[in-house]
Amino acid sequence: MAVQIWIGEKPEHPNERRAITQLATQLARLDGLYIILANFSVGGRTIDVVVLKNDGIFVIELKHCDGKVFGDVNGPWFVENSNQERKRINPGRKNPYNQVIAYYYALTNFLTEHRADITNNRSVDVRAVRRVVAIAPILHPESQIESDWKVQVLGLDTLPLHIFTERSTNMNWSDSELQRIPQLLNCTRWDEIEHLVLSEIMPVTAPLAPMRPWRDLWVQLRSTWTGQALIAVSVALLVVAVWFAASTSGTRLVTLPPMEPTLTAVLASDGNQPNAMQTTARCEWNDVQTIARVRSSDGNWQSVSAGQNADALLTLQQVTTCNGEVHVQFLINNNTNDLDMQIPLDDAHVVIRDSLGTNYAVSVIRSQPRTLSVLPGQNSIGTVVVTRGLHPSATTLIITLQNTVLGDATWVVPLTRE
Repeated sequence: MAVQIWIGEKPEHPNERRAITQLATQLARLDGLYIILANFSVGGRTIDVVVLKNDGIFVIELKHCDGKVFGDVNGPWFVENSNQERKRINPGRKNPYNQVIAYYYALTNFLTEHRADITNNRSVDVRAVRRVVAIAPILHPESQIESDWKVQVLGLDTLPLHIFTERSTNMNWSDSELQRIPQLLNCTRWDEIEHLVLSEIMPVTAPLAPMRPWRDLWVQLRSTWTGQALIAVSVALLVVAVWFAASTSGTRLVTLPPMEPTLTAVLASDGNQPNAMQTTARCEWNDVQTIARVRSSDGNWQSVSAGQNADALLTLQQVTTCNGEVHVQFLINNNTNDLDMQIPLDDAHVVIRDSLGTNYAVSVIRSQPRTLSVLPGQNSIGTVVVTRGLHPSATTLIITLQNTVLGDATWVVPLTRE
């Protein structure tokens, strides 16, 4: 299991427990070790969540908000419901932005004081801890939050991707070093939630996961009398066939070939019984993912929330895995007025692998253009081609742009759906 959950005290609020479980379930499907610290105290402050990984630490303030969120670096934050009624977040306390800033200093002071106990005096810049306000269950698209580079404001649904993609170049923790941190904080493992997370991810990795579309067909057949009759007749015919085979040639164990994970049964318009078995290929992913970047005065690039004014936008627009090939389409927006962005579409700059660790080599000849050139104030689209099919057991595809003028950027694409 790639995730560990450590707590100071068990969270009392159901929303907080659900949020931690949801985050852990998503991180458990990714490569590497992720340690979640929840509801623990340090430096006189109780922190909602901290996530540790080998190349980064994230201190997170969780807020459950059913509606639009309005806030700024200074002043109170509000949540507005569907009736346009506003309710203040954290009445009588710091706003979420300043809360997570305070947690950042409490945690980094602790890490600095215990550096020798964690890393044996190896140089690690703990100031690179990242600060996040996570709005659960999602950040309403009409929210208006003015933040800055110090704090990212995200929806809980996008938090796992943010944690996976963001890296701190001055951090390189070993697994054993990461595990010393919750021990020094006197936290304990939350075994019951870890077991729950493990049970949640097992269906995704189990060999029978591709057969789920047929499970949905079975549920719909059982719900009607015509479907039940069809099932009864089918079972009877199967019993007769098995008896006949056993009586004529001896009992044999028959192994059926696995179903293709990209096939889906199509039901009749009334939903009662299947039409002639049609199939549709599910080999196209169109859920756009955008990573926003701003350029600091020293020329370095940092990620910001996609809703903020950004100097560059890196968007994964489409991934197709049809016909034994992988096609990945990028859109780059250059909002600067002085930088010519050049990104070669080759193996040195585009890395594609799956959840099993399989690497997919980029075809430089087939990819268009060979170099993605984006002039100031313009945008450009490029398509990377891999001339081989996906591993049949892969559940996610991990796509990384690296060694570019904008830094590294990573997207995670799910390959299996309900």
